Amino acid sequence: MESLDERIAVVKSKIEDVKKRWPFHSVKPAQVQELEELESELEELQKQKNK
Repeated sequence: MESLDERIAVVKSKIEDVKKRWPFHSVKPAQVQELEELESELEELQKQKNK
């Protein structure tokens, strides 16, 4: 099982990957949703870490 810090690192890496694949125009709704879900997950993990 991953530690909280490891999970945060993985999520940050996934966010960077999504942003690298982000087109300059015509962003697909699935890409927006994926980014929003990852950012929400990161926010929740950071809240847990700060407890």
